[in-house]
Amino acid sequence: IYREDGAEPKLFSMEKSDLRELPEKEAEGNKGTFGKVLVVAGIPGMCGAAFLSASGAFATGAGMVKIITPEENRIPLQTMLPEAMISCTGDWENDFNWSDVLVIGPGIGMTVKAADKVRFFLKKAKQEGKPVVLDADGLNLLARKKELLPQEAKEIILTPHMKEMAGMIGCTVSELAERRFEKLQKFVGDYGVVCALKDARTLVAAQGRQMFLNTAGNSAMAKAGSGDVLAGVIAGLLAQHMSAYDAAVLGVYLHACGGDEARKRCGAYSVLAQDLTEGIKICIKETKRGEN
Repeated sequence: IYREDGAEPKLFSMEKSDLRELPEKEAEGNKGTFGKVLVVAGIPGMCGAAFLSASGAFATGAGMVKIITPEENRIPLQTMLPEAMISCTGDWENDFNWSDVLVIGPGIGMTVKAADKVRFFLKKAKQEGKPVVLDADGLNLLARKKELLPQEAKEIILTPHMKEMAGMIGCTVSELAERRFEKLQKFVGDYGVVCALKDARTLVAAQGRQMFLNTAGNSAMAKAGSGDVLAGVIAGLLAQHMSAYDAAVLGVYLHACGGDEARKRCGAYSVLAQDLTEGIKICIKETKRGEN
């Protein structure tokens, strides 16, 4: 990764000691101090993605989380995660004004109404300068309508896996895999976003910044819902005033370290996405031992 000639490296990675860069917890802080995350997620009967994203945000220290989801999901979500607020009113303006950070897309579906939600919240976020993590179906909708993405959207973080990224840039997965670094760098240059391209070794790129190569994590994390947790983890860091690029890099690495802890506890076969949040909590506790 590091060049022998002493020039600036093209890629960098992290080690466990770098988790010390996690936001400090102010002794006099309150739940408002640590940020309010709005999760726009879930179609009727599909609330797991919303739960996992919200759990990821709480695990990384966000003070408050609200989930916009259909009424059918209210009782399951309130049962699984009573700490989260649930909004089913359709008052998107009020919910947006409440938030500091948004997660848009997990389990949101590909309907016209879902596209309207993505359009509304992205437009408002650009106007108000609020950071956004765009994930899952939000990315698939974006692939259909790239005009939804504001130009020079420096506070927007995209978290696609390889298939979603291929859809956004209009190539096959194999073509993307062959020229992954080059295509990712061009994409963030064209749109001004931060992008965490998820794969066995995830990359994080932003215009004018070194590319991050994640070397933590393991194949036990390859389960449905892992990406939803990551979106929430990054949002939780954004809520505590980290920059979009720094939150994406540290979030990807922390999420992967949480996966390594989960594998220690559950084995290579049996890790579930919700086990990642428990692994993340262990990593943070070990890193910030003096604050616990």
